[in-house]
Amino acid sequence: MSNDSTVAEVLAKDLAALGARRCFGLLGTANFKISHGLVAAGVELISARHEGNAASMADAYAKATGELTLVSVHSGPGLTNAITGIGEAAKSRTPLLVLAGDVPTGNVKSNFYFEQAELVRSVGAISERTYTPQSARSDLLRAVTRAMRDRQTVVLSLPLDVQDATVNGSNEPIELDPMPGRLQPDQNDIRRLVEAMWRAKRPLILAGRGAVVSDAEKPLIALADQLGALLATSICGHGLFADNPWSVGISGGFSSPVADELISESDFILGFGVSFTQWTTKKGKLIARGATVAQIDIEAPKLGYQMPVQFAVLGDAKATAEALLAELDRRGASGAGRRDDRTRQRIRSGDNHHSPYPEESSAQYIDPRTVSKAVDEILPGDRVVASDSGHFCGWVPRYLRVPNPKASCLSHSFQSVGLGLASAIGLAVANPGKLAVLGAGDGGFLMSIADLETAIRLRLRMCILIYNDSSYAAEVHFFRRQGYSVDIVQFPETDFAAIARGFGARGATVRTLADLDAVRTWVGEGAPGVFLIDAKINPNLEADWHAEHFPSQAAHT
Repeated sequence: MSNDSTVAEVLAKDLAALGARRCFGLLGTANFKISHGLVAAGVELISARHEGNAASMADAYAKATGELTLVSVHSGPGLTNAITGIGEAAKSRTPLLVLAGDVPTGNVKSNFYFEQAELVRSVGAISERTYTPQSARSDLLRAVTRAMRDRQTVVLSLPLDVQDATVNGSNEPIELDPMPGRLQPDQNDIRRLVEAMWRAKRPLILAGRGAVVSDAEKPLIALADQLGALLATSICGHGLFADNPWSVGISGGFSSPVADELISESDFILGFGVSFTQWTTKKGKLIARGATVAQIDIEAPKLGYQMPVQFAVLGDAKATAEALLAELDRRGASGAGRRDDRTRQRIRSGDNHHSPYPEESSAQYIDPRTVSKAVDEILPGDRVVASDSGHFCGWVPRYLRVPNPKASCLSHSFQSVGLGLASAIGLAVANPGKLAVLGAGDGGFLMSIADLETAIRLRLRMCILIYNDSSYAAEVHFFRRQGYSVDIVQFPETDFAAIARGFGARGATVRTLADLDAVRTWVGEGAPGVFLIDAKINPNLEADWHAEHFPSQAAHT
């Protein structure tokens, strides 16, 4: 690079050299030059129609790829618009770098001025800044290191005067320090745990996001085979053990009837990279009285934070599973567990696709469970699936199957509606050519609908299933039970299929299963472009998980 390069140009080249391939953003004056520099350095810029959507696209992309993923936003409202997506990423511990343009240093009279660091930290993200032209490259390296090594969402403030300054100094490329090795568990902890767990009669291995990030699926399956254990995941681990006959699927609010039964029958639960939250344990109901719980995590403060555990092991999920296997092999130990034909049949007959439910369809409305199962059968299995948040959201992981955990993005960490469409776009970009499937509610989809144009512009293959009950259903069901009038959270019917066609997509209004014939035709053509299903679901059907989780306290979607 020449000595008259600007800081923006140099930082852009550094980011490309550090492995950034894609940047999601929306351009303004304060982030134009850094974004222009990224494109010149070979980084693909994916322009969104809203900064919040740009952040959520990047969040999903980073989760799916593990790459250094960038977001570029303007100063002032550019960053404030993006903050909900940044909050979701931060709560998910997504390694993400947000390039936030900022006013020139000291220009407190600018309309775009505010203390970016205070906003960023308030939602759990890490604030960094390029302080001077001389420090800018080391500032960038620090921000990237914190994002990738520590798995943090980092916002790097880029004052315009620093971006525009000329770089004088070394042209040597910057490099990240080597990633630290896996955190190995203490061998004494391993021995104590093995002594306890191999005697378990009804063991269960429960895996969360930490197990996904650690790539621990194979050793966890081997460990379960050795113990005769069943397998389950948290919602954040959804897709692990997808084809394993001993997996009961999701533990918690979105679990199947048989998962509830088998998890609550377990006498020893080994949790790998899972936090045992109230959602995962159904407020503790799934943990049997007298059951032994072991928690394995790389973060000491998380051990025993959500609920008491009998064994707290500090260690990487994969490394700990391998250490447990080695100790079991050394002792020649294995457990009988509860793997038999009867249990296998219970798992199959009681899963979400086979357990019965009272059909609540009519000529006007379709049961959301019925339409979910039908869409799952129609669409090809090689897919990626995203879900928005809202009353409907449990039906997506229950019925729309995924082949592996990297194919799933459930944007529920902040419980904000409106992030699903962007998540689906990010997943689709991370998986070129694959069909991306989105489950969304009518309210959340209307919040994010501007980026339907982005999905079409990028020529993505996408099926959007809108659970349309013309309301904010969580509030409808919760407050109606308390005797309130709910007309202020109900709305006139929206014709999403017509809106989709206006954007250039295909669409169908679905009130009965026969109305899905248009989807079958589209799939028969190879599922090209974007197809939107406007499913008019029964507005009086409250999801079981919602009724159970929100019996008395306020429901926030």
